[in-house]
Amino acid sequence: MPLKVGEMLRQRYRIEETLGQGGMGAVYRATDVNLGVQVAVKENLFTTEEYARQFRREATILASLRHSALPRVTDHFVIEGEGQYLVMDFIEGEDLRERLERDGPVEEDMAIRWFVEVCDALAYLHTRTPPIVHRDIKPGNIKITPDDHAVLVDFGLAKVLEESGSTTTGAKAMTPGFSPPEQYGAGRTDPRTDIYALAATLYTALTASIPEDSLERAMGRASLTPIRRRNPKVSSALSRAIERALALEPDERFQTMSEFAAALAASGSATSPANTKGYPYLERTVVPAAKTVVGSSPVPAFKPRTENRRWPIYGLVMVTVVTIAAGAIYALPGLGRARNGPPATNSGVVATQIDQSADGTPAATQSGGTGSPTSTVVDVVQPTRVSAPTPTPPGGGIGQLAFASNRDGLPQVYVMNIDGTGVHKITDLSDGACQPAWSPDGQQLAFTSPCRANRSLYPGSSVWIINADGSGLRALASAPGGDFDPSWSPIGDKVAFTSLEDGHPQIYVMNVDGKDRTNLSNNRASDSDPSWSPSGSQIIFTSIRNKVAEVWIMPADGGDAARFSRSGGREDSQPSWSPDGKYVAFDQVVGGVSRLVAMQYKEGDSPESRICPEGPLSVQPMAEPAWSPDGQWLAFETWPTGVDHEIALVTSSCANYTELTSHTGLNFDAAWRP
Repeated sequence: MPLKVGEMLRQRYRIEETLGQGGMGAVYRATDVNLGVQVAVKENLFTTEEYARQFRREATILASLRHSALPRVTDHFVIEGEGQYLVMDFIEGEDLRERLERDGPVEEDMAIRWFVEVCDALAYLHTRTPPIVHRDIKPGNIKITPDDHAVLVDFGLAKVLEESGSTTTGAKAMTPGFSPPEQYGAGRTDPRTDIYALAATLYTALTASIPEDSLERAMGRASLTPIRRRNPKVSSALSRAIERALALEPDERFQTMSEFAAALAASGSATSPANTKGYPYLERTVVPAAKTVVGSSPVPAFKPRTENRRWPIYGLVMVTVVTIAAGAIYALPGLGRARNGPPATNSGVVATQIDQSADGTPAATQSGGTGSPTSTVVDVVQPTRVSAPTPTPPGGGIGQLAFASNRDGLPQVYVMNIDGTGVHKITDLSDGACQPAWSPDGQQLAFTSPCRANRSLYPGSSVWIINADGSGLRALASAPGGDFDPSWSPIGDKVAFTSLEDGHPQIYVMNVDGKDRTNLSNNRASDSDPSWSPSGSQIIFTSIRNKVAEVWIMPADGGDAARFSRSGGREDSQPSWSPDGKYVAFDQVVGGVSRLVAMQYKEGDSPESRICPEGPLSVQPMAEPAWSPDGQWLAFETWPTGVDHEIALVTSSCANYTELTSHTGLNFDAAWRP
């Protein structure tokens, strides 16, 4: 349970304010009544005795740190069965995220001076015995003090290096855009991990934009947008230094913080006060981290592609001339209007909203002192059930759709009738929820959380299950990296999903009790988007092989996979099996437009049959198809204006096109209730 204002912790720390809160703990401003000073208290909820033992060891090391750009850890303790606590200096000022949201990009000379200060703090950490890797550098974890100095805060994810040069085992977390590839899954982290994250934070400070996520880049779904394209005022020398530090391969980055700081200082103007003199830990000779690291690249199964497979970030300019913009992984779904069918129940124009936080996290979860926990709070709003469905609703089943929408802030899971009425919220999680998937009996939903935007990958997420009435919320067992893309087996005893446990997307399956977790992909390729065959004997999925996304099929217990779609280099993804098992619908990018394609399922090659090949819908963007229980309809996403996405329906013959949602917010991830 969260600590309450006024509560006394360990008979010494009086809680004054909650600075940030998540499902696994919180950060508080408190008063040390013994000394009469303000402190920050970081809480991590208790997990296992092994974590408690590791926490005590690492907290002891952190308590010995003394650097002007780091808060002092003054106390640490474990309350058995409850939580782990770090007490540290409370740093006055605002964090860099807040400053960026208020004032926009930081001037180059000022940014260099701040970041050289942080470089010295990190060089100090990296040269401890044993070395310490921070692993959570982002704008929200850099405080700008009233006297205009930068302080690196939040040791919640800091890890101590063993003699091998890799970090000790334990919980890891990722912040999309700021974490390098090796921080995902089972990858090894070392001081070069902090170099990447600091460079990503400096990129954000100079552009007020988050760089493309490293895992998306490693998979070839995105490429790094040059800094000077986003802010031409940045000098070419500084942009080169930052972009080198953002290399996907650790060996291609600067190998020490001293090297990175020297490059930053050298890129400043003649009047810039930034240099490495006077920073004792930057002046020292540091053994390159590469000499102590054992192992190969953390993402060995694939090589980068330069283009994203689907999502545009700035939208489609015209319906008839549609292109995919660079950096596409951060787009969100949006709007549309009903055509060739009954009008949508709701009306109005909605505006695209992207994450406002410079960390890619909602501002409400950021701490004013030492950062914020990243896990999920499980407060659930009990929804009001809609009226009974008609005896034989179009599409069959109960006549309802689940979908995700951010109409109330972060994405949450909603349910509505198939005519767009009766919309009600199922989840109300502080870190958001999306990707709903119905159980075969229609009584439960599996979904993904955290979910702060509509993405291809959800690092750090877990698969959750909730009853259709909003009760019975529970998380399935998860692993480091992130689990998402849930899909129920036809008899409801298992869930297939995508996991980043191995450092890149793989298809996993586990029982609905979270046990017997098994990797079906066996690290042969980058796989995602699983969908069971109606018989339960096969799983169809998206696989990136030879730099192209295509649809593949494998046995439900793993084994050899076979390519299903053969689209000549076009991007195919998000497959969905029809209830009778005769067809598979999936996305295909055609001329820059995401279209729905249906292919008959049979052995050998099959000609593709586009669902909407002619007429006014021929340039209508469509994505993520979901079959109706009777196989006669498809629900999907559409974004005719190129800015907003809506949930729409169409028959398998491409008639009776209808948009169901028209609400201020983003609507995506449709799932038809059985």
